[in-house]
Amino acid sequence: MQDGHIPKPGTAEIEQYENVDDIPKREVTQKQLLDSGDDPEGWLLYGNNYERHHFSTADIITPKNVSNLSLEWKHETVQNARQAAWFQGSVLVIPGDPPIIYQTNGTEQTRAINARTGEVLWFHQYHPKGIVSESEPPANRGVGVLGDTVYKATLDHGVLALNRYDGTEKWYYNGAYEYRGETAEGSRQLAMHDELQTWKRNRSQASNYPIVPFEDMFVMGSSGGEWGVHGWADGVTTDGEQAWHTGMTPPDQWVGDAWKHGGSTVWQAPAIDPESGTTVLPTGNPGPWFGTVRPGWNPYSAGKVAVDFHSGDVKWNYQESPHDWWDYDSPSPAVIYEAEMDGETRKLASWPGKTGWVYTVDLETGDLVERSEEYVEHINTWAIPPQNMEDAEWTAPHLLGGTDPQPSSFDPQRRTLFLKANNQPMKMAWSYIDYEMGEEYKGETFITASDNQQGSIPEWEKPPGNITALDPVTGKIKWQDWMDEAPWGGLLSTTTGLTFAGTPSGNLVAYDSETGDRLWTEQIIPRLDGNPVTWVDPTTGKQYVYIQGGGGTEQNVIAVYSMEG
Repeated sequence: MQDGHIPKPGTAEIEQYENVDDIPKREVTQKQLLDSGDDPEGWLLYGNNYERHHFSTADIITPKNVSNLSLEWKHETVQNARQAAWFQGSVLVIPGDPPIIYQTNGTEQTRAINARTGEVLWFHQYHPKGIVSESEPPANRGVGVLGDTVYKATLDHGVLALNRYDGTEKWYYNGAYEYRGETAEGSRQLAMHDELQTWKRNRSQASNYPIVPFEDMFVMGSSGGEWGVHGWADGVTTDGEQAWHTGMTPPDQWVGDAWKHGGSTVWQAPAIDPESGTTVLPTGNPGPWFGTVRPGWNPYSAGKVAVDFHSGDVKWNYQESPHDWWDYDSPSPAVIYEAEMDGETRKLASWPGKTGWVYTVDLETGDLVERSEEYVEHINTWAIPPQNMEDAEWTAPHLLGGTDPQPSSFDPQRRTLFLKANNQPMKMAWSYIDYEMGEEYKGETFITASDNQQGSIPEWEKPPGNITALDPVTGKIKWQDWMDEAPWGGLLSTTTGLTFAGTPSGNLVAYDSETGDRLWTEQIIPRLDGNPVTWVDPTTGKQYVYIQGGGGTEQNVIAVYSMEG
């Protein structure tokens, strides 16, 4: 394996502010990470636990008093926001006096923030090799923290390790080092460092991948399924060394050389069962979009792949859309939990798909246990696109779902999965194109139905988006809140029976988890794409709720609401 400790291809600047020494010098332990989901005083992992529940035991805010939430602090335009970026990520909150927030956005910016006051304590700006596109701004979904280190994926296919107390750099892991500027059979298809001129969303970089440390390692993936790459996952030690490498287009299961440009990238967070080490990875669409050049089912694309965390060995894969033509990749992370079924306790994994159903499988075998009721409408689903758009039929779900990368929340006490959904039809058409290194490799175009077409498209009867609550074991829907635009961003559920979600209109809404009633609404920004998190500060006696959203260099917002116990 190559040593990851080489000079990074980009440059960086670090700013430490007046009160940087306020960050408590206390290392984050592996035990703290394991206990994060049960500790109301922090949010130490993407999703708050390895099983990816986005659930908190904080209990000050309840359905009865949530209407008393008030603004604690807010940044209208984030300090040092110098380039366009989507605020789609989730922050970490490390308990202490004061608690510290670690926040990122897409153009390689990382901040340490005093969670009580909103004061930025240090700021790290990485400038990757390549130009960040203002028209297609990137997204970063968050960092990982273990010990005294913050781990962050970068646009140029690497991981930066930062000192969590002052933002200084420790090392850079170069995920593309062995293959820079060339095609390598059996490994990464394309390294972008030397030939990259303008970064575009979904190109073969790892920036949007949240790092989740477990024991002495983390898993790193990449995006790029529209650019002729093939997917992979790396096991990387917390010292920055490659431990294993697993391809997501297994050559012996694809026809001919189609695997070489087969997509199936891993660009969202894994769910990890700490007991067994089973790690469920979301996989992207096969490439190119038109399927004539890649016959067969194209494993492991458009579904979930379970690997052993410590070795990278594949345990199973489940495909939602074998031989996909519709960009029905499966980026929304799985949730892992235990449930009683047929008189026995089983470990299960559940997730919503772009296909508009929730899939529940046995965690150790990948066998399907339940496919839910449809939570969006299905219209001509699985119709193969024609070569001319004028011959295309309206189909649904859309290539944005169903559910795209939006993380669900799971309330284990109520056995309820909460998700966001898109309910718009589309038309698609394809044309043959040849692969060219570094160029987009899709071969399909699409159009989206507009609201004023709803009456003229048969079977499209409901609004364009919703938030859904359902039981993933039975597949039965409990409630839905339909809205006039598809919602993005994640959800947060709490032990008291609340679920928080951002809406397309920029509202942060608190729902009654049992009934779906809207109990509190606050207008924050025109677009909320981030994932809400919550924590309790024992010193102030308050519970806090954090949300971020926006896009571009203006109207980026970080907002924190609170309530005293």
